[in-house]
Amino acid sequence: MGAGTGSAGARSGRDTGHGRPGGPAAGCPDGGLLLGRLARYGSGPLLFVGQLFVQLAWLLLAPFGLANTAYWTRRIPTQRPGGEWESGVGGASLRIFALGLTLLYVCALGSVSLDLGVQCANGRACTALPGAFHDFFAGAPLSWRGPQLALLSLVPIGGVLLLFLVARRARTRYEAAIFDAADRMGGRGVQRTGRLRPLASEGFWRTARVGSPTERLHLAATFLLVALLLSWDRIFAGTASCVKLQTFVSGECLGGAASSSDVLAKVGGLVAAAGLVVTVILVGVLAETTSAGDAAVDEFLRDRLRTRGTVTAWVLIAAVAVYVFVGASLWFGGDYAAESGTFLGLATAPSILLGVLVAICVSALGWRRGVPHWLSITLMTVAGLTFLGGVAQNPPTQNGSPGPLRLPLFAIAAVFTAVQLILVWWWPRSRSARRSGPPERFRAEGWAGMGPGILMLLSLGAAMILSTLLVLGVQGWLVSGSPPCGCATGPAGTLRPPIVYHNFGDVLPFIALALAIVGIVVALAVLRWMPLLTTPRTRGGRRPLLEQVDSYSDGRIAASTTVDRLALKILRARRLAALVHRGEPILGILAGLLAVGFVVALAVSYSVAFRTIDGLVGPALTAIAAAILLVVVENALTAKERPISVLWDLMCFLPRAGHPFGPPCYAERVVPELRDRVTDWLTHDLRPPDGLTLAEQLEWRDRREEEALAEERPFSVVLSAHSLGAVLAVSTLFTLRPDDAERLRNVALLTYGSQLRVYFGRFFPELFGPDALGTLGARRPLLAKADPWFTQVELDQDGDPVVVDASGATDPSLVDLLTQPDGSVAWINLWRRTDYLGFPVNSYRLEDQRPDDIDRGADEFGPPRYLVKVATHPDYQSAPQYRTALLDLIARVRNR
Repeated sequence: MGAGTGSAGARSGRDTGHGRPGGPAAGCPDGGLLLGRLARYGSGPLLFVGQLFVQLAWLLLAPFGLANTAYWTRRIPTQRPGGEWESGVGGASLRIFALGLTLLYVCALGSVSLDLGVQCANGRACTALPGAFHDFFAGAPLSWRGPQLALLSLVPIGGVLLLFLVARRARTRYEAAIFDAADRMGGRGVQRTGRLRPLASEGFWRTARVGSPTERLHLAATFLLVALLLSWDRIFAGTASCVKLQTFVSGECLGGAASSSDVLAKVGGLVAAAGLVVTVILVGVLAETTSAGDAAVDEFLRDRLRTRGTVTAWVLIAAVAVYVFVGASLWFGGDYAAESGTFLGLATAPSILLGVLVAICVSALGWRRGVPHWLSITLMTVAGLTFLGGVAQNPPTQNGSPGPLRLPLFAIAAVFTAVQLILVWWWPRSRSARRSGPPERFRAEGWAGMGPGILMLLSLGAAMILSTLLVLGVQGWLVSGSPPCGCATGPAGTLRPPIVYHNFGDVLPFIALALAIVGIVVALAVLRWMPLLTTPRTRGGRRPLLEQVDSYSDGRIAASTTVDRLALKILRARRLAALVHRGEPILGILAGLLAVGFVVALAVSYSVAFRTIDGLVGPALTAIAAAILLVVVENALTAKERPISVLWDLMCFLPRAGHPFGPPCYAERVVPELRDRVTDWLTHDLRPPDGLTLAEQLEWRDRREEEALAEERPFSVVLSAHSLGAVLAVSTLFTLRPDDAERLRNVALLTYGSQLRVYFGRFFPELFGPDALGTLGARRPLLAKADPWFTQVELDQDGDPVVVDASGATDPSLVDLLTQPDGSVAWINLWRRTDYLGFPVNSYRLEDQRPDDIDRGADEFGPPRYLVKVATHPDYQSAPQYRTALLDLIARVRNR
């Protein structure tokens, strides 16, 4: 499964099996099982308008997919055979973070309808709206504020329900219930011992770790938050000092709210607030439920899941009842007016929610690096409360003075945040952490072990960017027409969105500019000369266009002096591929810029800092929104159902485990099917004895499948996998493990254009890291060097492995599984320096130093065609090294 056109294929060794009903080649050319684009496309073409809305919905789901990806970057513990799934540190906090993303969307949609909508309905300068809108809200009972809000509150609820339905529809289409195949994965008939690697555990691919109960809790939280915001506006609308956070805690505001005679609004608000707190607790407390293959455990988990389903269903019903009660109290409770005309419930709620989510992200930076979870929560709670207090000290008006405690409170918040960041950096060097391994082990992990926090910041950034563009885009459209009076502004004043979106909108262009500067500087440094990069030797290549560089001498990379035009084409392709390889540090910089942007947007008062740049950022935001909309429209015109296909390929690989509205996992469908094809081919000549019942025949078949993986058989399989297909193939091989002692004897693996080592192995160490695969670790790519893998190349050439963190698993690694009786490893990986997405899976060392090395070079000159072409990520199967590797693997599984 690849970015672009990937595949995972199954090819037989001794007997090709073409035309056999049980063979892996059924219906596929060359014996291949083509799985490309499975996660990118849904049903057939829809009308353009319908496709456009589907595209927008999928785009809004992208932050949820990033949150699910962040789940798997945590430290995933080894699993007990036949036991319930063990989540590890940070699972509950990440699920609460995922709920916060849903509520952030509720605030954004509410800002459009409840805040901007009620301002337009009450005479603000919404010149783009037709007169029918004002006429509709001019007649009774919609001329009152309460009925207006009750009606407009359906928009955020409808928006979240739409996201739920889009995700639900995709899940029912892709997450096929192949329960029988899932039961067999990991060995239903084999009693395992010790601790299993996560990919080898029985229940890994069986079902998502967040399902219908968590979906109901997210929907319940949506209803409760809207009810709380509606009650908030009713209770505090009568006092001018309740409009802004800076004066909200004043005695005038709280006293006015306490003296309010609206009992129904108070009761509804208190119940909604209490229900929201309970819902958040339930999201964090409810453990993930994953069947594990053991019948007794499965029955226990099913009973517990049914109980949770009942509880969450009643929570959802109660939330809907609270929302209806609050809405009815506003509809029939009589007229009331807000001092400012804006919707008070959203004056501070998005800011508070964003602050909480940022605190969780900063806390998550230390999850993998060993910082005690309780300590991070304590530090960030204190930092968040003092920061909120500092924000409340900002000047309430344009010419007002800040409170005397603003700077001290900000300083306290900064100190506690700095302590958290220092602990994240220092903790692996502490005495207690060194017992688990040297701190150098984090060099083989993505972002030095801070992957959960980085990906959560990117997820939050994507959600805030989309929310901000939505709110400010609607605001800009509403005031885009000409006022009926012909004056410059409307008769009732300026349309004002919630301050956090306005502030972040002003910060966003500077984040984009800073990232662009970093990218330009790196590109100029890399592209200004033509380096000779260390490349693998290609066996049997048609034309070695350039002499291979064995190693870097004196810590320097030599520059090319060739004038051969074909060689220059290849060198430029290598240089461009090396530029693309710097994705990890660039994303880390983006996450840091987003974190700074969040803090600035929350801490700085709009009236003081941002009022002078509003006219400058408008065109920049328009350009950003236009670029995003262009991608959406292009996908809608081509009948694609998911924008930014490469991103979806990466996010949709692992099971949903953080956000229930996240995109579906295609591997839950592919891995069982691929496993069945392999085992069916190895056992298609076997027939159960006569006289067995159906249950006995199934038991006999399960036992024969397990035995066929380890004993000598007349058939064998070579899994041929490109790009992300290599990850699918590796996942399948872990499910094929015969038992605690045996190794695979009839299965081999051929990968090419693979990201196993530098991406999946670094970002998901427990799943695809060096300890799980049995390969060498890899350091992060460098920004400053012409070769981003300069340090790693030198280490590999010198035979100095990167220290990795041992998982403590007792089951074999992938290399152990594929090691044959003669000592050879039935795994070959092809790679080339011109591949912008492909890397070695074990080492940059020249493979001719060890004939049985996994990694081999492939030609960088494209297959012979009419036009000259440099081979990059595709076309590995056209290289002569592909056929050579395939024949070598067939020989290895034959010579057992």
